[in-house]
Amino acid sequence: MTRRFIPLLAVSGLALVAAPASAQTTFSIGPKVGYSLSSARFTVADYPDYFTTPSTYHSGFEAGVVAQLAFGGHLAVQPAVLYARKAPGYGTHSYYQPNDFSYKQDYELKLNYLLVPVNLLYSQRPNGRGGQVFAGPYVGFLLGGTYQSTTGSGRGSSVSGGTTASGDVKTGDTYANSNTYYIRQLDAGAQVGVGYGFDALQVQASFSLGLRNIGADYAPNAGNPYEAPVIRNRGFQLSAAYLFGSSK
Repeated sequence: MTRRFIPLLAVSGLALVAAPASAQTTFSIGPKVGYSLSSARFTVADYPDYFTTPSTYHSGFEAGVVAQLAFGGHLAVQPAVLYARKAPGYGTHSYYQPNDFSYKQDYELKLNYLLVPVNLLYSQRPNGRGGQVFAGPYVGFLLGGTYQSTTGSGRGSSVSGGTTASGDVKTGDTYANSNTYYIRQLDAGAQVGVGYGFDALQVQASFSLGLRNIGADYAPNAGNPYEAPVIRNRGFQLSAAYLFGSSK
């Protein structure tokens, strides 16, 4: 995972070195709020071919503080600290044709994260104004959450309805309680996006891709017939920030 972020950090470092020494550096900071549409890629390595693992997107939000360090030209660095509610949806569906039997289990999670993204931004005009493109890494720390699951089975190629269950999502690398859904605490990935900067207001749209598996391992001797799932966050964000600036 560390190796994947080395190129991004190297690009950021080169951009800082390349900034003209005579350019006026400006610092600004302010609130940021946004809407998110999140999901997760869910895979199990040893599932048979008649299993599928569909994903669904659900609404969430983010809010926090973003800062901008601009170098008097077209380049800027934007770190942020955000509280984010992600709501990934995924599940397991199967249809075993020889027995004409279907099974499905769907999950919707509501996960509370503390996110720390750091973007390198290029703007059409100096100090983040005009059209923008940006990219950079992020890390996320799971604070907790809840889940709801729906399970159904029956004859035929499709299943409607089923039983529902709900409970807490807790941080952990290994399952310790069958009534609790466990997710690894640390998430990490990258995001890319576009935006537009006015004098103080910035509006941005981005896509984030988790590169770290957040799925917990099954406990030894738990009797699970398949490997633990690999789960990686992903989603779209639409945000607005208002920056109060000062020069130095």
